[in-house]
Amino acid sequence: MALGEGYYVGATSPHADGARSKRQLERERLTPDAPGVALVMVGLPARGKSFISHKLERFLLWKGLSTRMFNVGTYRRQGTDPEQSGRSDFFDHNNAAALAAREAAASAALKDMLSFLDGGGQFAIFDATNSVASRRAHIIERFKSHVNKYSVVFVEVICSETEVVEANMLNKIRHSPDFHDMSYEQALEDLKKRIAKYESVYETVGEDEGPYIKLYNLSSKVLANQCYGRISRSILPYLMGVHIGNRPIWLVRAGVGESNPQSPDPSIRLSGLSGVGLNFAQALGHFVCERAEQHWRASGREPEPTRVFTSTMARAIASACHVSDKDEVQSSALNALDKGTIGVGWWDVECRSDSLPWDEVSTRHPEFWEQFQQNPLKKCFPGGESFMDVIQRLEGLLIEVESSTRPVLVVSHITVLQLLVAYFRGLPLEEAWKLSVPRHCVFEALPSLGGGFMCSEHHLQADAFEVGTSEQTG
Repeated sequence: MALGEGYYVGATSPHADGARSKRQLERERLTPDAPGVALVMVGLPARGKSFISHKLERFLLWKGLSTRMFNVGTYRRQGTDPEQSGRSDFFDHNNAAALAAREAAASAALKDMLSFLDGGGQFAIFDATNSVASRRAHIIERFKSHVNKYSVVFVEVICSETEVVEANMLNKIRHSPDFHDMSYEQALEDLKKRIAKYESVYETVGEDEGPYIKLYNLSSKVLANQCYGRISRSILPYLMGVHIGNRPIWLVRAGVGESNPQSPDPSIRLSGLSGVGLNFAQALGHFVCERAEQHWRASGREPEPTRVFTSTMARAIASACHVSDKDEVQSSALNALDKGTIGVGWWDVECRSDSLPWDEVSTRHPEFWEQFQQNPLKKCFPGGESFMDVIQRLEGLLIEVESSTRPVLVVSHITVLQLLVAYFRGLPLEEAWKLSVPRHCVFEALPSLGGGFMCSEHHLQADAFEVGTSEQTG
């Protein structure tokens, strides 16, 4: 090798001892996961802080992490009449009495947040404006002086797009108790005055304030500083995918499989679907294409292919075969929970009912069933997986679904769909294994401005292409 060529192909000599910079030392300090993390929101009113807070809380709870959101506005309204504390004058930094009341509300929320972390909480979300450096410095000081050492990460929501700000303002006026006794025009004028008062003193998070994530226009651009460990592995990718775009998300069980793989019907042999399953695939294709067309027509945008995610099982792939104009991905992340030695000979491939056959499991495997009930999320099936194992492999796919700006269809199996339905409906993860996931039923989730989802179920009649609907809120 010629002199100097090693520089270009990659030098092999080790780093010199003691050559670590201050930045490297800081990274080494921050990389290990802290016992508790405070995600402290920063931003002007009506920028989407509460939207992001609710999304983060839902996601972290779904990952099995003890999480709670602390909204300072709620504490303010509990301590002061909303008809007074909700008015723009209350947010004037020259109003000493109001400033003291706001400080008291923030202090109470901060105290409860630290108590939550002391009690075993893993993530606490502090939802407030925290719009000046002195307020954020006070939060950092409270954490530094606390007996237990937790990490603080600022999440600053910066929004300059007029349409997004106006949508956030409308949502705030409609749902905040601060404006319940005002007309729309009065509320809008007062909210604009409140925002102006915050803008006059606002200070963006600086490099010297520690770890932060900055979200521009609800994730059109993301900037991260000193974020390592769980923050970089999960929270940062999730926040990069979150947006306020409207699109339907459909979850459905793979069609009924053929019990006789040697069937003379070649379409059944190749697809893994029974005759009933093939009919369902046709009905599903009709449903998705019709709903996608409605979505694009209502949005006024040019139609794009529907994002389709299926497991790698033949009958799941075949269930989406009649969806036209699709962008399809087959992912093992959507494969059913590996049950190991449980169910051999009677529950090998698919579940024949709308919920898992726990009665049969308790009869055939009483020792496992007793242990499973004590910790249903983390108890592994002998030689197989636990529900938490499935959560871990599903995380990346869920982020892909959340980041999509067009309609999404997910075709999977009952154990996986129980966990996904729990996420979209905002249900306790501990209850997911009990959920019913009916056959021939499309679960639809529509994002809401509050960070949740409007959920409904559409029961397909395979022969007649008829749909029955029931609605829920998640």
